[in-house]
Amino acid sequence: MFSHPFDFIMIPLQSIIIFFTFYYLFLAMFGLRLRPEGEHQPPTKSFAIVVAAHNEEAVIGPLIENLFLMDYPRELYDVFVVADNCTDRTAAIARELGAQVYERFNPNKKGKGHALEWMFRQLFSLPRQYDAVVVFDADNLVATDFLLYMNDRLLKGEQVIQGYLDAKNPGDSWVSGAFALSFWVANRMWHLAKYNLGLSCALGGTGMCIATSVLKRYG
Repeated sequence: MFSHPFDFIMIPLQSIIIFFTFYYLFLAMFGLRLRPEGEHQPPTKSFAIVVAAHNEEAVIGPLIENLFLMDYPRELYDVFVVADNCTDRTAAIARELGAQVYERFNPNKKGKGHALEWMFRQLFSLPRQYDAVVVFDADNLVATDFLLYMNDRLLKGEQVIQGYLDAKNPGDSWVSGAFALSFWVANRMWHLAKYNLGLSCALGGTGMCIATSVLKRYG
């Protein structure tokens, strides 16, 4: 059956590669159509915006200022910063700009995942309960209408939502340009394509909105 000793490895391997090539090509076709957005729904959902930060004093300020300029009723969202094992002025800067800051020190459990799980527990113990939690990285900037779109999606019944990820500086260097290109391709040919097909999308770790009920159940 096989004319070469390595055919029994190469032929199945090539078949798998061909399958996935056509699978992704098929998916990408559904990313060519951008659904028209209707009018925004009245803002009703409440949000806890959580920023996980570790020694981010150089970038945390612009993000906090940005978040307080959101085009969304101020009484319907709060900004929280979990300063995880910080040794710089991250917590102080965020607090000065109006964020609610929670400082966490645990040398044995470092990293964003541990920090967020800890922060979620603090949120769930507060008197005020939010409809959803939005997560951003400290070096992000956010479109001011972001919460309006998250409100729309939650009202449609969607519970786990990944926002559009983009690069802030695509023209600075070939590295930033390459990152921007990867974002553009993934957003259009992967996330949008799967959304148009009614399939689930992957979470990017930032710019994501998760219903509080889902977080309480799954973490």
